[in-house]
Amino acid sequence: MIDNQSDKILCVDDEVNILHMFKRTLGRRHELFTANSGDAALEILREHLDIAVIVVDYNMPGLDGIEFLKLAHQFSPDSVQIMLTGNIDLAVSIKAINETNIFRYLPKPCPMEALRKVVQDALEQYHLMLEKRQLSAALEQKNQELAATNAELGKQKDLLEQELEMARTVYGRVVSHDQDKLDGLDYLVSAKEGVGGDFLLTHTSSNKKTFYLMMGDLTGHGLQSALAVLLVAEGFRQYCEERLSIDKLAARINDKMCRKLPTGLFCASLLLRFDLNTQNIHLWQGGLPDAYFIDAQGRVIGNIPSNNLPLGILAHQDFSNSIHCYDAAKADALICCSDGVGEQLDSNQIQFGIENLKTALIDTPSDCRRIDFVMSKLREHQREQSQTDDISLLEFNLPRIRKALEQT
Repeated sequence: MIDNQSDKILCVDDEVNILHMFKRTLGRRHELFTANSGDAALEILREHLDIAVIVVDYNMPGLDGIEFLKLAHQFSPDSVQIMLTGNIDLAVSIKAINETNIFRYLPKPCPMEALRKVVQDALEQYHLMLEKRQLSAALEQKNQELAATNAELGKQKDLLEQELEMARTVYGRVVSHDQDKLDGLDYLVSAKEGVGGDFLLTHTSSNKKTFYLMMGDLTGHGLQSALAVLLVAEGFRQYCEERLSIDKLAARINDKMCRKLPTGLFCASLLLRFDLNTQNIHLWQGGLPDAYFIDAQGRVIGNIPSNNLPLGILAHQDFSNSIHCYDAAKADALICCSDGVGEQLDSNQIQFGIENLKTALIDTPSDCRRIDFVMSKLREHQREQSQTDDISLLEFNLPRIRKALEQT
């Protein structure tokens, strides 16, 4: 129930005793204004624009109740209007309904309890209108804020799309220009979202006797990782042309990353140097899952564990004692992957794991690329589960690589 003494009520009647009745009935509970004519009441409305309820007699000299209420609505449109009338005339009622905003009719004379009840109902109506207006204003403000937020999000979305397109362009240049597409080098990459951080770089020496390879998994995604790949690719190409040993190659790339890239941006990597004259493979592993040498049947006959930090973490670290040397004549291929392969989850949150990878290598049909068959098994494991991380797979097929280098 509304019982607020600050609510203002205006009572208009040309009979003094009726005005006294209003004061006795309503004046103790509310701030009451009285007027004995429509013109006097309009003066009050000009001074007080927050009148909650107007009670007016229909039959008054000068302005009658209907004409007064029409004018009163212009000054105080929120005021709830009540009309007193001694004669219920159908024509008057229709006119009042059509031309004013009357909330209730009351008979004249009106019982005090009936007057209190109707005025209380009118006050509740008044406060409902005020609350509705406040809510509408608040909603309008929220809508404006939401529109501004949506506009800002739209700008951010456009910027992200531009950034992603730039990342694709940068990454595409690295992939297109920094790989020697030799037969025997099978590579597959699936980014988790947009442009990932997995990449492959290759380089063949000018005399075709030395082949370099770098498989990397950079932290992050999007433009930042694409630009980092570009920086790594630039260093890789430059240093390979100097025919560096694999440990010096790792050290130079690591130094460049530590100097040029932000802290926290590093690269799990496998670096490979294949010497056609000696048939030796030199490998440096830092942060990627174990690489596997396999025979022609796909059976694992050796593994290359990671015994180094990823590149870009620690400047000037010693790479001289962390190199693996392997006789290329003893194996058919080298299999490498990023950690997204083994860590891919199924619907039961079970990882694909290394054993499933090894099984897929052995089970690969003769007419299918190993990396394609492994990926098909990984997707069967994944099913409807979202991709956990960037996924990349590499097969370095030694007989085919050797033949391709000899023929170039």
